[in-house]
Amino acid sequence: MNMISVWPFWAAPEKYKKLSPHGGDEDWLAFVPCGMSQPLWMESGTSFGYCDVSEHDVGEGTVYIGAHA
Repeated sequence: MNMISVWPFWAAPEKYKKLSPHGGDEDWLAFVPCGMSQPLWMESGTSFGYCDVSEHDVGEGTVYIGAHA
């Protein structure tokens, strides 16, 4: 089943948390499987992705990490 998974950063899988370039300012982490696109509500500058959202290809999909600074 293809579905987007979103966690508070502290509860996300460790293998994905290690991808973060944000240095401790992380708020959330999402996994988007291959074949699905990043939802518009997850982009930087939206009320959900408000400051900075980094993108990381992990082969089986893409990890997005939202940070507030």
